[in-house]
Amino acid sequence: MKEEKIKNKKSSKKDIASDKKKRILLTCFFILLAVLTIFSVTVGNSSFSFKEFVIFVKDADPLYLGLSFVAVIFFILFEGLAIRSIASSFGYKRKVSDGMVYSSADIYFSAITPSATGGQPMSAYFMYKDGIPGTIITITLLYNLMMYASSFIVIGIITFLINPSIFLEMNLISKLLIAFGVVGQIAIFIGFYCLLYKDKLLERLCSFGIKLGVKLHLVKNPDKHLKKLHKTMNEYKEYAAMIKTKKGLWVKALLYNAIQRVAQIGVVVFVFLATHGNIQDLFSIWAVQLYVIFGAYCVPIPGGMGVSDYIMLDGYNNIMELSKAANLQLLSRSISFYCCVIICGIIVLARYLLVRRGKEV
Repeated sequence: MKEEKIKNKKSSKKDIASDKKKRILLTCFFILLAVLTIFSVTVGNSSFSFKEFVIFVKDADPLYLGLSFVAVIFFILFEGLAIRSIASSFGYKRKVSDGMVYSSADIYFSAITPSATGGQPMSAYFMYKDGIPGTIITITLLYNLMMYASSFIVIGIITFLINPSIFLEMNLISKLLIAFGVVGQIAIFIGFYCLLYKDKLLERLCSFGIKLGVKLHLVKNPDKHLKKLHKTMNEYKEYAAMIKTKKGLWVKALLYNAIQRVAQIGVVVFVFLATHGNIQDLFSIWAVQLYVIFGAYCVPIPGGMGVSDYIMLDGYNNIMELSKAANLQLLSRSISFYCCVIICGIIVLARYLLVRRGKEV
């Protein structure tokens, strides 16, 4: 028994050490990718001048620039409020500050991991530490993702219908990237809708996938996988049934997610106003930034770096001269993405240290 305990302790220490190494490597990869992206926008762009960029920032209106940072905080806050409202509907009421930790974990780890794979698990980690059961966490995060995708799709449709020319004026590569991003968001919505509301259909599809995997010699022990699938679906059914009874919940969750989307786009809009942009081009800036966010979801790159910058520059070039487009892209991206990731990282680190301290005590 003692030997087993010693082995378990050693293995857990190894797991913790490997997790730390992974986080360090991911952070280094994120920094390297960020440096390369900024390098391509600055040094790789003949229209960019660092001297002009400094003047561009110095001439910015501090009020609107300050509002862009407020929009960043709102972006973090309203995702937290959405997660908090869903968890509260199951009787697990948590503080607004707790919600900010959940959203910060999602945003930070989504930004530094490929395909945003680290965001949801880290949100789940902090929710679990706050005493929320695993199944409730899963349902909460799935429901929030569905509302996240649906709010984004609704805003995208409205934006396109108001002025489709902004999208049509972009080059073919940008259009394809945006289109793939839109398809991805629709697929996310359909997938999570089926998981929460069409569980029988989803179970059949998963069962078919397992059987197909067996025929293709990709899956072994099909009975084991089918039993696990059946057990998991039974757990989801119970809580999915509870979600169906909470008819007003989707309105609140959708509204919070829609405000979060508006805040995210608002960061760039305020930067544009701060840098004395033409108010007549305000909707065009809004639309370009919306398409940038869609395009960022089409490739498994942390934060859509490279893709986001490409679409942003392409869209801005149709609105203003190339040098100003490069300056606006660099400043707005620095605040909307890099500063946001840093703020979220600080929030996550602060809560993580508190959790660790609680363990030691």
